[in-house]
Amino acid sequence: MYNFRFWSSLVLWIVVNIYTVEGQVLLQLEVKNEVEAIKFFPGQDLVIKTKDIDEWQKRTIFRFIPETNLVVFDDGVVVLDEITHVKLSNQMANIAGKAFTAFGSGWLLFGGVAYLARGDEFTWSTFAIGAVAVGIGYLFTKIASKRKYTIGKNANLRIIDISFPTPEEVLKSKRIITP
Repeated sequence: MYNFRFWSSLVLWIVVNIYTVEGQVLLQLEVKNEVEAIKFFPGQDLVIKTKDIDEWQKRTIFRFIPETNLVVFDDGVVVLDEITHVKLSNQMANIAGKAFTAFGSGWLLFGGVAYLARGDEFTWSTFAIGAVAVGIGYLFTKIASKRKYTIGKNANLRIIDISFPTPEEVLKSKRIITP
């Protein structure tokens, strides 16, 4: 009896509160020739360029207004059509690049210290291993960790509203199914 009462109360609470759930509106970046779209939610940071300001701006998303295509940031409002570029960063590539750079620098440093302190040979292979690791790390941090998209050329932005309609909206639109 207790189990039935608990579950029925839980279902009733979900049904009553389902219309007040936030987070049903999102900003979607659709990239050309990619199946998965990149989704942004309120509270996330977005790095953009606009038609008015041709510099990268890191802004925190506050909310979306799908009726007017507005993105509300903590420091202002931007119409979706005003955004010209979006930059995304890949943290895993950035971390891997820093790890390669640290490994290569350490290899060169310890090879140089061993050459100076003990008279060990500092061969071309020692130099090549360190230099290649530093080069790969540099490429990872500068090239692979950042992706830039031009809106209208290789990507599109869209505000998606996937929230349930309220009962009042259903009644107003006369989408009532009758037998």
